[in-house]
Amino acid sequence: MIHTNGKRPITQSIPTMPWPGSALIVCLGLGLLLGIAGCGERIDSSGLIGHSDEPTIPYPVIERDMDEILKSGILRMITFYGSSRYFIHKGGQAGFDFELVSRFAKQHGLTLEVVIPQEEEDLISLLNSGRGDVVCASLNPDEQLEKWVCWTRPTNFVNKVVVLPAHDRRPSTLAGLNGLTLALPDGDPFRGELLRIREDTGAGFFLQSAGKQAHAEELLAMVSRREIQGTVTDDIVARAAVTYLPDLRLGSQLGDQRPTVWLLRRNNPDLKNALDGYLKRHLNVGLNGRTRRSQTYGIIYDRYFENPKTIQGFREAAHRPDKSGKISDYDEMIQQMAEKHGLDWRMVAALIYQESRFFPQARSKAGALGLMQVLPQFAGPQADSLFVPEPNLRAGLRLMESTFNSYAYLDSLDRWCFTLAEYHAGIGHLTDARRIAMDMGRDPNRWNGSLAVALPRLVQKKFYKNTRHGFYGGNQTVQYVKEILNRYRMYTLLVPRYQPEPLEIPDLILPGILNFRLKTLSELRTNQPPPPLE
Repeated sequence: MIHTNGKRPITQSIPTMPWPGSALIVCLGLGLLLGIAGCGERIDSSGLIGHSDEPTIPYPVIERDMDEILKSGILRMITFYGSSRYFIHKGGQAGFDFELVSRFAKQHGLTLEVVIPQEEEDLISLLNSGRGDVVCASLNPDEQLEKWVCWTRPTNFVNKVVVLPAHDRRPSTLAGLNGLTLALPDGDPFRGELLRIREDTGAGFFLQSAGKQAHAEELLAMVSRREIQGTVTDDIVARAAVTYLPDLRLGSQLGDQRPTVWLLRRNNPDLKNALDGYLKRHLNVGLNGRTRRSQTYGIIYDRYFENPKTIQGFREAAHRPDKSGKISDYDEMIQQMAEKHGLDWRMVAALIYQESRFFPQARSKAGALGLMQVLPQFAGPQADSLFVPEPNLRAGLRLMESTFNSYAYLDSLDRWCFTLAEYHAGIGHLTDARRIAMDMGRDPNRWNGSLAVALPRLVQKKFYKNTRHGFYGGNQTVQYVKEILNRYRMYTLLVPRYQPEPLEIPDLILPGILNFRLKTLSELRTNQPPPPLE
């Protein structure tokens, strides 16, 4: 279960408070009373434009085209959390759309930052407000959206299909849908077309709201468990689901093949041209109507939609913090040791992924070793055992805590940025960059707009010739800090900093609660689906 609160996207600030116990008690109380009717990937909580016919921010309120994005060094991708778009796997970021966009960002020297809509936020408003730059949510072009946004060339081609339980052998025709209730998420843009299909053909199916928090993968799982009669989704998502949900079958195809696109602000012609050029190199429709893919595109596509081994591997709960609450196999050790040093263990985990991908035998070209890539000359008593996780963490955390404490006079975000930068570059190059920042008239105690600008200048002779430590590729350190912070922010959304203390429930009350819960679960399993809305 992914916990969220508030109205702001996760890219805003770094949390410093412990996991709220009161929220936990409320969640547990609701779980006991309602029988915990289901849990899964629940970040996908917003519709395309929320609950109204018009987004909160229908038109761009900022000017941020390709030039501004390049100057900032960050491209912000707005998407929902799910296995075909974006998710955390083995501590790293993955997903079909994420991989495609990340390659574009890398080609332009940009850090890709992911923005996940919070409760009641809509994609169009996040885009037009400037809190994101491109919406990547497997959306089809829609004439209703054209007054608010523009879109790229196709990123894929899909057919909409009905998905049914495997035991339901009704004919795969529109007539075969008579009497069937199809569940769709609130705000699904295909809902209007389904209503038109029903009106034009006289097909006797019904539509049922699955709630604003439902998404394709969850609905497919509900169909497999026979909790709903059917749903409608993209054929590539449905075919991938059949590899790990065998109690499914694909039914009627609805309409013609259609493209999926990424959405952009209407005042971003340069970004649109850049993305269109990138997509044109990777996906084309020939004169014969056949789709041609680049080798790179084909590898990514097969990984998420065709290869059963990788599809199933991506859904293993042990490797998905949204399913298991675990970032890595070393979570417990990292948490216990990091918190003793006063460090948020999720930030330490984000750094470890950057350094070693949680591989304890990792060795860098510079001779750094183990999980936290510690140099033996700085490891102290642990110098001869850095390939062993616990001694490596002990040495790395000792260095990290000392650095973190040395920046106690900075605010929370700057303190972490300076700590991560020094861990990567060393104090010498960081000190040189602070002097350059002062020469530029910028605050040497700020990261954004100051050290993040000064560090990359250490590659220029006119800047490094008068420094103590000389030439340094500072842009790599800036990128390092950005990537760790972005990963950390996602970790905070998926995993609490502190494990909650178990609630003590009096023995006299517990049996009554359990009996109520069991009764509720039984009713949920036997009740028929709610009546269709339409």
